[in-house]
Amino acid sequence: MGSSKSKEIIRGDLTDDQEELIDSIFKQIDIDDSKTIDIEEAAKYWESCFAKINAKELFKSVDFNDDGEISYDEWIDFWRIVKGAGHTDEEIMEELENLRDKQSWVGFSGLPKMN
Repeated sequence: MGSSKSKEIIRGDLTDDQEELIDSIFKQIDIDDSKTIDIEEAAKYWESCFAKINAKELFKSVDFNDDGEISYDEWIDFWRIVKGAGHTDEEIMEELENLRDKQSWVGFSGLPKMN
């Protein structure tokens, strides 16, 4: 039996405020209301604030199945994994508020590889 180098994926429970903000941000980025986010929508969301870099980094973190789209399920699951990895409610809310304000995407450390 070999040892596995991948981390166990733990999903944490999000607060109501976090879920509300997560939902709101997804809807802001999903400008065509397709229930998925593509790379072009993500780049448009950030406008001129390093739009392409932010969009690429977002997709590296959240597009778990590498299909070029972020579904709502992937989006909410990402934030549950962030919580399960030990990030505090305060850290998560700060990042969500930064995203809402179209600041740069910041990755979280200690997350398991999904793809």
